Amino acid sequence: MTNQHPSAMAAVEPAFILLFSIRLKGTFDGFAAAYPGVQPLPENVSHAYLDGLAESERTLLGKTFLAARRMRRWPLGRIPLGDSADASAPDHADVYLLGHKSGVALWEVWMSAPAQAFDASRWIDWLDADAEDGLVARVWRVLGGINRAITGKDRWSGLYLPLVLPRLVRQTLDAFVDAHASDLARLLFLDCSHRPLKPAVVAEELARDYCARQGGMTLLSRRSGLDLRDADAANDRGDTLAHPGLPPKSVRPFLLTLELLLLEQAVLQHLYERLSRHMPSSVDELLALKQEVLDALEEYYGAITHATRFSEAVTTDGERLLGLGDLYDAVMERLETVSFAITTRYQKRMALLQVWLTVVFGATEVGFIAASIAIWYYKADLFAILAWTVGASIVSGLVLVSLLRGKVR
Repeated sequence: MTNQHPSAMAAVEPAFILLFSIRLKGTFDGFAAAYPGVQPLPENVSHAYLDGLAESERTLLGKTFLAARRMRRWPLGRIPLGDSADASAPDHADVYLLGHKSGVALWEVWMSAPAQAFDASRWIDWLDADAEDGLVARVWRVLGGINRAITGKDRWSGLYLPLVLPRLVRQTLDAFVDAHASDLARLLFLDCSHRPLKPAVVAEELARDYCARQGGMTLLSRRSGLDLRDADAANDRGDTLAHPGLPPKSVRPFLLTLELLLLEQAVLQHLYERLSRHMPSSVDELLALKQEVLDALEEYYGAITHATRFSEAVTTDGERLLGLGDLYDAVMERLETVSFAITTRYQKRMALLQVWLTVVFGATEVGFIAASIAIWYYKADLFAILAWTVGASIVSGLVLVSLLRGKVR
């Protein structure tokens, strides 16, 4: 091992999953037509991808979660990435859509690349969302039009989170991490700067490893996720990157957790914008809005805090890194504002009702008293008695309205 060339020792088979958060503009039931620049997925690839993730969902999330049909996946197709000056770059991307019943969704873009020497800077350039010829830009030259058709926007509207999935060809994980610790941290941060990170920062990030298995490392930051395996660990889990359409089996729990976190973030963001942008004008609309929020927050409790206990550490750190706790608190504060508006408006309506009841009954009572006096004076003069009754009721009503008007205001 020690006599091998360093570049050979660093040989890896890299793969990438790009996750883009979007919001659908209406009910979505699948892709009904072919799109320019998109080729059909090989049927065996599509089925294997969907069946593999469905199997992991049943194992990790449980039958109750799946029975609720919160999520559904659709294959879009394969996007050729065209000729590239970099022969080591992926030459195509397989694209799927993960939809959530709330209307939020995720584009899942899966790509693999030939075995190559580990080069963090090159991969960071590929994953840079602003790079003109990066993988993201090349995918969205085709995906942008499709995204516009289903969302009304040319780009993703929420978070972009790439997952980097290197599989070591020869070297052990420990030896690889020792040799490339700083570059792994840079890759995790998608750090374009060539100035080295402080050793303490590198050590802290690599120590936050969620993988419990020997030969594996799973890391997460605000910018990306990283799932690294050596050859022995990959073989034990049945991983393979030889198939161009299948992510490694070992990454599925990590992928599912991040999917749920991104969906959670999109749901909470939509609720916050909904509560901030529109305050209904009637009590019935306010009650309907509150029910909508409570139904959506049930997704937060059910789909995240309960269903992903299999990966509590990833979920907890993911919520912190993605700012979901602060966003959840903001939604709850807005919800309290809605509840206060409901209570205040209801109380005002009841106060007005009480005022009008006071006016009506007070005026009626004065009218009866006036009628009694008129009967005593006018006896058989029905017109005079009626005039006294109606006149007294109107005058007393006006007096009561003028007295109560200021108090109601």
